[in-house]
Amino acid sequence: MRKFVVAAVAIVAFGAFAMLVIALAPVGPGTLDGTSGSPPSQGPPPPLPPLPAASAPSAPPAGLAVTPQVIYAPADPPPPPGSWEAVKPVARLGALGPVGAAVGRELNELQPELSACFDEVAQAQHGQQPFSATGVAEPAGTGPAVLVLLLEMEAGAVRIVDAPVDRRGGASDGLIACAQGVLRGYVVKAPGARPGERARVMFTLVQ
Repeated sequence: MRKFVVAAVAIVAFGAFAMLVIALAPVGPGTLDGTSGSPPSQGPPPPLPPLPAASAPSAPPAGLAVTPQVIYAPADPPPPPGSWEAVKPVARLGALGPVGAAVGRELNELQPELSACFDEVAQAQHGQQPFSATGVAEPAGTGPAVLVLLLEMEAGAVRIVDAPVDRRGGASDGLIACAQGVLRGYVVKAPGARPGERARVMFTLVQ
């Protein structure tokens, strides 16, 4: 009987000890082996891979020349038929044969009057007068002025219709207007001239 009492006391004491151990255990999720149930720390995420670099334009194969594209301006429309612009200009009077020679001789006779236009007083007198010019006349610059003689053939004669300036060089407005006044309307006797023919001749204005 005494042994039974001792065994019962031992069982009660063991149970009380087990309950005390359970009560003192930490509260929270865990595993049976006493380790924490939370997953181990993973650390910062790995960096993303760099973006691929933009590829440079591929170079042409060796030995292959690349020709740049050339854009041309639209061509000017042809001059109207019958206009002075439709007459092809010539560089000298000699290209017109005997008619050009006759005009050249008369221009030599007019040279004193043309030289007088270089006088400052004459230029001032004609400075406010309008003068004619070709559609492609260049602006003022240096060198002599170049006029275009508009020659119209008549029976046995040539008439200088006008002398528009094509390259004015260093000539003043008064000089150009004065020279055109001398040349415009002048009639040259030329036995070989045939009515209806026309010509444009470049004429350099010199003193």
